[in-house]
Amino acid sequence: MTEIYEHLLELIRSGQRGVLVTVTEVKGSVPRHTGSKMVVHSDGSIAGTIGGGKLEKEAVEDAVKIMAAPHYAKRNFHLTGDEGMLCGGSVELLFEPVGGADRLIIFGAGHIAQALCPLAKEAGYNVIVVDDRPEYANSNRFPQASQIIVGEYNQSFAGLSFNERTFIVIVTYGHKRDEEVLQHCIRQPFVYLGMIGSKRKTATLFANLQEKGIEREWIAKVHSPIGLKIGAETPHEIAVSILAEMIAVRHHVPVDDLSMKLKK
Repeated sequence: MTEIYEHLLELIRSGQRGVLVTVTEVKGSVPRHTGSKMVVHSDGSIAGTIGGGKLEKEAVEDAVKIMAAPHYAKRNFHLTGDEGMLCGGSVELLFEPVGGADRLIIFGAGHIAQALCPLAKEAGYNVIVVDDRPEYANSNRFPQASQIIVGEYNQSFAGLSFNERTFIVIVTYGHKRDEEVLQHCIRQPFVYLGMIGSKRKTATLFANLQEKGIEREWIAKVHSPIGLKIGAETPHEIAVSILAEMIAVRHHVPVDDLSMKLKK
């Protein structure tokens, strides 16, 4: 068991992703006892074992899928004799994503970004700040950021990578810059993409994107106006509303349902 925890620690330190699979409940005849663990890597390789055979094969397949949109999950397996499962018992498995922290890219280094950065860091995000103003985008204002990119936005894109664990917040200081960033980000892989702005501004920018050939289904993925509707006014309150919306998306909670509840 110690080897599994040492393996997990090394995985986290290296920035890699994985899923810890644990046997949480057993009934009848099963290959391994409660508490047995294995770690599944993004390429499907494993460390440890939960019993081998078809049970382990299906658990690895499930773990790789969970890594694509990280979330905790449980699954019951019945070893009934079908398809090679001959033990006759049942096993409950817990899937826990580990390592590879979600990444938040904040475009804009103003007051809202400054309030959001430490909150997001505390919530487990790896934060990157991008702005074209060195007097705003610096380590004095963003000590919690893992990376600060200073330069024209259209030139900064080359230094950024996006994946299925990327969260994006657009809070620049001008509509043209917001549109420029949005146009680039909207076709990138991401979990969450939010943009600051009123309903009128949002409608105008979305219409512009459609004229430029951006499909409606892509535009529909953008959260704008950004943040949960909690009556936020100050930069800190707005940052809280943005982070709350990000967390809801991270845990697959319907954002529209939350907003409706908050209105009541």
